[in-house]
Amino acid sequence: MNSNTRGTTFSTLVGVGILPTSICRLLSDFLQCEPSIGSEDRLHTCQISFQDAIEDLEHMCAYPQIYLYDPGMDFYSKHLLFGQRLYGRKAELTQLLGITTRLEGGLISSGAECVLVSGGAGSGKSHFVNNVSTFLSNIGWIVSTASCGRDMGHRSSETVLSLLDTLIVNIVAAYNSEGKSAIDALLDVLDSTTLLSLSTYLPSLRIVSGNTDRSTPPNNRPEVSQLQLTFLLPRLLNAILSLNRKVVLFLDNFEHVDSSALALLSELLTSVGRLPSSRSNFLFIGCYRDGISEQHPLTILAAELRRHQDISLTEMRLKRLSIDDVTDIIMTELRLPRRLVLELANIVHKKTSGHALFVVQLLNSLVRDSVLAYSPMKRRFDWDSAKVRSLKTADSVASLIVSNLNSLTPGELPSLRALSCFGIQVKMSVLALLKDVCPFGGVEPYLKSLAEGGVVEMKDSLVVFTHDLIQQGVYNNIPTEERRRLHLNIGVCLGMKVSLDQHSMVGQLQEMDFSSLSVEASRNVESQEINAIIGIAANQVNRVDPSSMERSQRIRFAGWNMVAASQFAKRFNFGASAHYFKKGIDLLYDSLWCNETFDLCRALHEGAASALLFLGDISDARQYANVIIDNLPFADSLAAQYMVLRSWERMGKYEEQTNSGLAVLRGLNFDIPLELSPSFIMDAMAHTSNIASKYSIEQIAKLRSGKVDTRKKNILLSLDSITVGAYRSSSPFLPLITCAVVNYSLQNGVYEESALSFACLGYFKIALAGDYKEARYWANATSLILNTSGTNSILNRANIVLHSFVQHFFVSTQETIFSLLNINKTAAAMGDVESAIYSMLFSLRFSFYAGENLALLLNSFCELLRTMKRYKEVAKVALIDVVMIETLIGTKSNAFDVFEGTIPTEDFILADAKATQNIVSIELIHTRRFFTAFWFGDYQKANELYDVVISLPSHKLPKLWSITSQYYRGIIAFHLYREGEGEEWFDEGKKMLQKFEHLAKLSSTNSFQSKFLLLQAESYASSCEIINAKMVFEASIKSARDHGYINDQGLAFECYGKFLASIVDNNAALNCFKSAHVCYSQWGGACACGARLEQEQTEHVQRRVISILCFISYFQQTCQELVSKIPPKAGN
Repeated sequence: MNSNTRGTTFSTLVGVGILPTSICRLLSDFLQCEPSIGSEDRLHTCQISFQDAIEDLEHMCAYPQIYLYDPGMDFYSKHLLFGQRLYGRKAELTQLLGITTRLEGGLISSGAECVLVSGGAGSGKSHFVNNVSTFLSNIGWIVSTASCGRDMGHRSSETVLSLLDTLIVNIVAAYNSEGKSAIDALLDVLDSTTLLSLSTYLPSLRIVSGNTDRSTPPNNRPEVSQLQLTFLLPRLLNAILSLNRKVVLFLDNFEHVDSSALALLSELLTSVGRLPSSRSNFLFIGCYRDGISEQHPLTILAAELRRHQDISLTEMRLKRLSIDDVTDIIMTELRLPRRLVLELANIVHKKTSGHALFVVQLLNSLVRDSVLAYSPMKRRFDWDSAKVRSLKTADSVASLIVSNLNSLTPGELPSLRALSCFGIQVKMSVLALLKDVCPFGGVEPYLKSLAEGGVVEMKDSLVVFTHDLIQQGVYNNIPTEERRRLHLNIGVCLGMKVSLDQHSMVGQLQEMDFSSLSVEASRNVESQEINAIIGIAANQVNRVDPSSMERSQRIRFAGWNMVAASQFAKRFNFGASAHYFKKGIDLLYDSLWCNETFDLCRALHEGAASALLFLGDISDARQYANVIIDNLPFADSLAAQYMVLRSWERMGKYEEQTNSGLAVLRGLNFDIPLELSPSFIMDAMAHTSNIASKYSIEQIAKLRSGKVDTRKKNILLSLDSITVGAYRSSSPFLPLITCAVVNYSLQNGVYEESALSFACLGYFKIALAGDYKEARYWANATSLILNTSGTNSILNRANIVLHSFVQHFFVSTQETIFSLLNINKTAAAMGDVESAIYSMLFSLRFSFYAGENLALLLNSFCELLRTMKRYKEVAKVALIDVVMIETLIGTKSNAFDVFEGTIPTEDFILADAKATQNIVSIELIHTRRFFTAFWFGDYQKANELYDVVISLPSHKLPKLWSITSQYYRGIIAFHLYREGEGEEWFDEGKKMLQKFEHLAKLSSTNSFQSKFLLLQAESYASSCEIINAKMVFEASIKSARDHGYINDQGLAFECYGKFLASIVDNNAALNCFKSAHVCYSQWGGACACGARLEQEQTEHVQRRVISILCFISYFQQTCQELVSKIPPKAGN
């Protein structure tokens, strides 16, 4: 039957107007079926079998809106565009929605749900996840998405931060729509200090924290480093998740994210995984392109996530589309049954090999070229299969995109090329500034037609390429010279709009006034967009080969990079800041440190070193700082000197830090000799005290000469850093450095950087002069300085030293613990990671000596160590305490496992400390081993270890643990004396007794009262003063009990029991041993102490048995002697 007959039948059925067009088409084709025609030919003659008819009807019933009902005429009249819907990902979709369904149902995995979607370029990864995100948003999830551009790796931390910023905006919007306050909800779980600290990174937090003033100078906000950011952001995310909203974060183009941003993201994910309440509301999805190397940061991160116990990782790889997938695309978009589109689908699949983007682009090109077009006679889209098959198509999607450019109008092509110079997206307001750059009236007039062609799309205020392969194809097709000219023209145009040339020669970062930058007469650009335009202008000129520029141009653009870097530094975006500083330096490759560029070179190098130091890129930071030192006079290089000192500190090389610092002090003409003597130190301390005696404490705190100048600030910062290095390396120069800082401060103004040295001077008054009265004076002065200053990491560090090393002599241990916990809270809120960790570490250590339950302490230490995975130098110190507690309890935790073999054992920590000359850690380890030997009753081993400890220079500086070791040494000494080991042990015990007698007099509330009483009781016992001994033993027990020191109470009971056993008061001795065992059990150290008590009780019983046997033997012998003296009776 010919086609005219079939067409007549179809037209007749449609003309009746009763049945839908799809039914008319099916009936027409079926009624005209000729049985003689074979199945292969039936497809070409549009004739169908019963099976075809049944399949058509099934589709009509299942999807009537698509395959049954007639579409309106606008369906055929409007532009047909493929690629808008999701096809061919049923298995992946089921898997991903299965995770969300599980979370919706409250079925929580063991870790944070993390999904990584990979695939080739153009495989539809972003399209797939965006469709899922839209669905989740429609059912109430809070969705936040971000994408990292190909050339924006240096700003990828900003991309990660934008995920959270968008999340906050969406959370606030969701709450507002329900008439609730997200601000109140967030402030219920997160303090305002933390919000203020993060508001520089996350502008949306300004609303939450109540600080909407964008002009607030950054110097008035807490300064946050990359290290601190990884500490604060997890707290924020967990606070958001505690609001009990389902949240999905989607990060696209994952492969372009740099290592620092990946570290930040890893910290976010693992922190969520540690909290069941957080992970029940959280899903992260990341998309990345196949083909990344084994050394790529993302490959390393993925490996870490796979083995991390706090992450539940799902990995999906999107394959190419199958023939069925392509058929479904064409069926759905054309609203036609499978039998009609199958041939076209086969041709398209063969030409594209199922590459998703290639399929879409090819189909759209068929529409654009009218190969695929609406047929009024057939009432559907129609095509010539033979023509489609014979078309010469590109061998790749990129080639197809390039070939499609030929169809663009003269105005569209240059506009599209200009768009591609910005990367994947650009703001509309920026394009409005480019009318003079692009011909034919700029870019804006052609955006609508480009969007209709599926090349770009408008999203809010952005113009975005529909795929990065399209952007890449357009950009790569621009001739080299035209591309260079485009970048240069765009950059210069934007730079002129924000008057960059007027500000590019400002020397110091802190002098940069960005409020003075303004956009040149353009009502389309708001003031808050100026910073973004500055970065774009610098990016554009940086894309031009420097060798093609004139020298004057390179100097000019180096200044632009400094402005861009400075504005990113002001916003604490140090990744971007470092990038632009280094780009500026690279542009000056033949003009470095000449008269014309000297100030610019200095500013660029100082900025690069500072930004890299914040990022933790220590080696490069020191390299840039050393360049400054090599090219500037010493007096002008103080900022660089400080950065070098900080780099040594960040690397844990404290001896090098101290040596470099001493050289700086000598360069500043401080009186620092090459060789030290005790008399020189004592004279220096006396000289400092003499200067300070002219002032009251209140006057010292007010010794400020207005705003500190840059040179003075750099000196004070350097002095603070030198003090830290000298302490951690136990440098003998530390007292002298402390005096130098205090003297300088008293003469030049007491600032926050002075506080640490004031506290240290109080410490040395105790350690070297034994002058507790003057130590209290300096402690009080330090407290006043701290109370009249703000909050930052320098002040937090001074506060820790004050309470951990000075104030604890005058107050109870519980007060010290409380103060340290308050410092921890303040430091954590502002993201001061190091201070937060050290304050918590010291509070736990003081809790140990105060008799806190050991099992609870071990759990707290292990929880702390989980947060210290990236801070291994501090973690090593905490692990020493963990080993001690584990040994006393007799159990093993997984503390070392947190570090995945990088810190395997305590012996490793000791070897590392010896290699780096970390004397403090060496002392801690040997002190820990001394304590363990003492508690296990191995006094010989304890004495050997004590001799090692006191041989270390750091032992001369009194700390709570070193004082406690002297306390235990005194007990051992009196014990050995009573065991007959020699008079020298009695003298040793008396020496320790005198020390604690002095300490006990400092305050009635300190922790030394019960210790002094126990040593005094031991002294009486050793002198056979039984009545006094009993009285003071009981007083020691009472003092320990009253102050809550259960460990000291147990030790007092044990020592009292030994004494009572020695005077054969056996029942009382046994009662004391039992009481000691109860105390040790409550403390949690029954493993070590209980074993020793068992041995002592056994020895006590053995002594009683021996005494009884001796008495019986003596009695028998006496009886025999008496009997032998009785005269025999007469007659016997």
